[in-house]
Amino acid sequence: MNFDFFRTKLKWRLATVAATSFIFVSTLGTLGYTVAGAFHYMASVVDDIDDARAVTAAKGALRALQKQLGATVRDNAYWDDAFSQMSGPGATDWATENWGSTTANYPLYDTAMALGTDGNPIMAYHKGEVVTDPNGFYLGKLAQVIDAARRPDPGRDGVPVSFIKTQDGIAIIGAAAIQPSAFEDKLDYSALPVLVFSKQLTPTVVAEISATFTISGLALQNTVDPLRALHAELKDMEGHDVGYLTWPHVDPGTTGYLRVRPTVVGAGIVLILLLTAVGGAGFMAFRSISSSERRSAYEAKHDALTGLLNRVGCFEQLEKAVQSNVLGASLLMIDLDGFKPVNDAWGHAVGDELLRSVAARLVDHLPDGAIVARLGGDEFAVISRDQVLKDGALAARILTSLSSPFVIGGRTIEISCSVGAANMSDPGTNAAELLRRADLALYRSKDMGRGRSMIYSPSLDEDAANTSDLEQELRHALASGQIRTVFQPLVDATTREIRGVEALARWKSATRGDVTPEVFISLAERAGLIDQLGFEVLRLSVREASRWPGVGVAVNVSPLQLRNPYFASQVGDILAQADFDPMRLTIEVTEGVLISNPDQAKRAFKTLRNMGIKIALDDFGCGYASIGALREFGFDRMKIDRSLIVALDHDDRDGAVLHATIALANALHLPVTAEGIETEEQAAAVRLSGCDELQGYLFSRPASADQITQAYFAPSSRLAG
Repeated sequence: MNFDFFRTKLKWRLATVAATSFIFVSTLGTLGYTVAGAFHYMASVVDDIDDARAVTAAKGALRALQKQLGATVRDNAYWDDAFSQMSGPGATDWATENWGSTTANYPLYDTAMALGTDGNPIMAYHKGEVVTDPNGFYLGKLAQVIDAARRPDPGRDGVPVSFIKTQDGIAIIGAAAIQPSAFEDKLDYSALPVLVFSKQLTPTVVAEISATFTISGLALQNTVDPLRALHAELKDMEGHDVGYLTWPHVDPGTTGYLRVRPTVVGAGIVLILLLTAVGGAGFMAFRSISSSERRSAYEAKHDALTGLLNRVGCFEQLEKAVQSNVLGASLLMIDLDGFKPVNDAWGHAVGDELLRSVAARLVDHLPDGAIVARLGGDEFAVISRDQVLKDGALAARILTSLSSPFVIGGRTIEISCSVGAANMSDPGTNAAELLRRADLALYRSKDMGRGRSMIYSPSLDEDAANTSDLEQELRHALASGQIRTVFQPLVDATTREIRGVEALARWKSATRGDVTPEVFISLAERAGLIDQLGFEVLRLSVREASRWPGVGVAVNVSPLQLRNPYFASQVGDILAQADFDPMRLTIEVTEGVLISNPDQAKRAFKTLRNMGIKIALDDFGCGYASIGALREFGFDRMKIDRSLIVALDHDDRDGAVLHATIALANALHLPVTAEGIETEEQAAAVRLSGCDELQGYLFSRPASADQITQAYFAPSSRLAG
């Protein structure tokens, strides 16, 4: 019985041990399974977060590409000069020069097309080569792009951009009707030519997106298996998928789980510690993903070159300042004066270093709390919430900070800047309006010259509206033949006989009366009408001068006209149509031509001289022409500015300057014309100094062609015969 008791007790103990062991093992197994399941779930969550981040980044990259191309199309299509040129006879050449020729190596697009109202190409280039069948190049899908482009865009920000299949693969495409920079309700947008830009999504472009947005294994595919790869759709104008950006699942969570699983299985007694370690690893994974997202967000809103906010980041900060209703909030737009010559002279590497130096100097010299941004190119912006604009103190500080020379790579570089400022003077002013006002003020400050600042006032809007109205009047005047010419005689300094005439443009507005040449010529240069105006004056001048045998005619030419590569040939066409001897024509240019595209000017001068046309340097003595420049350009005549003539009556030293200037011209074997002669004393002084030709009110005010004929060429005139 005792034996049975002990046997029973032993069995009980064994059962207890077995039960305890089972419970222990079951508990450990359950705990292990739970922990493993938790790890697996955590890995799955990390994988999902990484996938979501990658999808967001890919779609953000596509949006960035679309915004970039849309901005490029908008800048080129909403352009008064382009709108004017596309309706002219030289549309193809102009479009090829400005758009087609750049497709060979331009980073923003490799295809450029200008399509007429009938859908036929005015110009079509792809990677520097002519495209003969634009619709075929886009596989028959170009019509839907053109239809979208011709929809009116009052806000000037609705350029349609999408993706499209081409003969070379998939491309991003944007298009807009070529139209004036300001929206016009009455304009028939369905009848406008269309500008199309596209960029092939080549392996290089895809690789750049992959590197920029940290998406490994990014590839462009026509189809996608959602179970095997992540993807972002590329949609056309109608919302259909034309392709996909795909990339493999990275699964950082699963990778981490697979690494620690053997340790979890083999070290059950340290399960809690291992769980803590894996939890820590999961935390690090979450933190890494969060850091990656923050980095992507930072890169999307900051300029890669300078580290400043970019246009997107600047506008976001401006909206925050506006939404806070701080009436002292202000925006200053900064445009560097003289930056392009730095790039042209020393290359983009020096230009980039100069931009970084400008950014650093702005940050160092501006008040605490001021936000500095680079909007693109050589344009910067500053946002401030301080009450500093009432005296222009902040604008003055910016001008001063950039006035000191920069030393870059051993080179001393001097630049200046123009500043336009606007502040929250009116409650309810939104960010876009503040940006518009600052931009308008910047435009006015640049008109005033280098190193100036302008603070927005409502009068600028009035001036802009007045200028716009005057521009439209000028367009109408050119189209309806309201521009006329008058002539001022050029007489021999000794005999007082007429040698030639200078043609001068005149315009009498139906609503404003006489508009001075200084106003409407400057307006024509800004509005892209200077070629049309200049050729109209030339056409009228040679037509009238044809009735004065043996007398030359001088016509003024803007430096901007010499940027036209076809200027010389168009002058030749006008002379041929009028049957006018080229040797009777003198082209007068000011000293501005010496720095405004000098190489282009030299080529034009050479072609003009080969035709027999003479080149005169006008208004010498009021600018910066050097002796070297006079020799280099080889002018046929020099015209002394009126300011040197007027000075004869006030200061003997100014007379010495005049004599020295004429002596310089004589030493260079340049005949000299003195402008602005009003008295016999002035005429005698310049003749004795060496001038062979005179012009001024002493002889005649500017007169019509009929008055010139009556005074100098009629049988009864005192100089006839």
